[in-house]
Amino acid sequence: MRLHQKLCLGASALALTACAILGKEQTATPKQTCTPQTVELMKKLGVEAGQKGSMLLEAELPGGPQDYGVYRQGQVTSRLETAVGTLPAGTLVDGVLWMDTGKVQAHYTQARTPDGQTLPVCLVLGSSAPGGVYAEAGTTPSSINLPRSVPFTVVDTFQ
Repeated sequence: MRLHQKLCLGASALALTACAILGKEQTATPKQTCTPQTVELMKKLGVEAGQKGSMLLEAELPGGPQDYGVYRQGQVTSRLETAVGTLPAGTLVDGVLWMDTGKVQAHYTQARTPDGQTLPVCLVLGSSAPGGVYAEAGTTPSSINLPRSVPFTVVDTFQ
């Protein structure tokens, strides 16, 4: 095989690898909605858009709130550290975590209170809508580095 052909093959392989890696930097935004019924129920519970709090990003990950963790894109169960409305600290919230061009996003649609109630909610990761927090150094599409304790915000629509 000629040197020119080898160089072209090598360059093509490198370009394809770069495209595959860069293509994973952003995951498709999950199609989730915050229905009017959910917003109405949240209001009855004293959980209203704009309220903020903190949560442990992965409820079962060992360590304390000051520690860092490594997370994966996909389903996530977080634990509220602070109460919001009548949802007490310790409530588990289920959602989807994904990367969006260097920012980590999560939409939470279900809460499970310590007394066993399951309720629909609309929460986002981050201290303001539309949500998200910036990933820490060393984050890759398959290994997201973040503090265990992160802010969340109640929303009435997912953007």
